[in-house]
Amino acid sequence: MSLYDILNRPWIYALSQFLIAPGSEYFLVRHLKRLIRTLPPGRQPVLDVGCGPASRLWKCGLKPVGIDISEAYVEAFRQAGGEAHVGTATDLPFADQTFGGVWCFGILHHLDDIEARKAIEEMRRVCRDGGYVAIFDAVLPRSYWTRPLAYWTRKMDRGRHVRNMEAHQRLFSGDGWRFSRLTYALTGLEGSLSILENNGTTRDG
Repeated sequence: MSLYDILNRPWIYALSQFLIAPGSEYFLVRHLKRLIRTLPPGRQPVLDVGCGPASRLWKCGLKPVGIDISEAYVEAFRQAGGEAHVGTATDLPFADQTFGGVWCFGILHHLDDIEARKAIEEMRRVCRDGGYVAIFDAVLPRSYWTRPLAYWTRKMDRGRHVRNMEAHQRLFSGDGWRFSRLTYALTGLEGSLSILENNGTTRDG
């Protein structure tokens, strides 16, 4: 049984997040609540790409549609009262401009560069003009010497494509993206929050 198979069980996944990234849920939810107040208001429905067994957006007052590659996670999401679909980030099963807001947490470091860029473009495709795309993903710490635990946690991550900040930013094409770097766990884990407010002029082509 692979690590992916083990973590495919929702309760094991939740436990692993608690142990590997203590404090992360509290910090991220607090940050997201502040962020949501700055984004275009009233943009429903919203999408949570790679939703897992539960969406942290629930704690922020949003009721997203979820999509995940794991049938077990989708079933857990539905049992908790949410709408969710089985699918992949690189081929979202939704029409163009379906959602007022598109969120994604912790998916890109599971994808190689080609797949990650395709996923980003898919999120932009299903986002309405006047809406927004918000992507949070792990990045390597600035320095191994100041945060060795966070560095080795990322090196041991089941996602094989944890990037440094510069490589992560190169995944994003087009103008309008805003990037911020966050420390979001007591172990010093770092992530990048990338925001695009889609005014209809930032699409490629």
